[in-house]
Amino acid sequence: MSGEESFRVDPEPLHMGEAELAELGSYAWGILAEFVAIMSDTSWTGGDENGEKIKAWVVSTCDAISGSLKALGEVLERTSEATLLNLNATSSTQSDILDGIDQEINAYDIGGGGSDGGRRG
Repeated sequence: MSGEESFRVDPEPLHMGEAELAELGSYAWGILAEFVAIMSDTSWTGGDENGEKIKAWVVSTCDAISGSLKALGEVLERTSEATLLNLNATSSTQSDILDGIDQEINAYDIGGGGSDGGRRG
């Protein structure tokens, strides 16, 4: 495999993407908090029969929207965390492979001082 075809981790864009996801997650949680604060007052629906029907519909709809916003915040947070974990695992694997290559290179007496002129792999 040529050097152009090899895989190398570039952590900077991954860190930037992880930060964006974390920020979007925080933003989603902020929208949820503001939404709940605004929509929690259902006194405007009134206490008569129609008002109770409207209130039930508003509460049901708000619960569904709140659930969606919670799920969105959770997905963004988890994806941010998973991106960071993946970056760490990939970087660690890359470092381990490079260390292994260095150990193999050092195990050979290339060009050397050995009686057989050095082992070549």
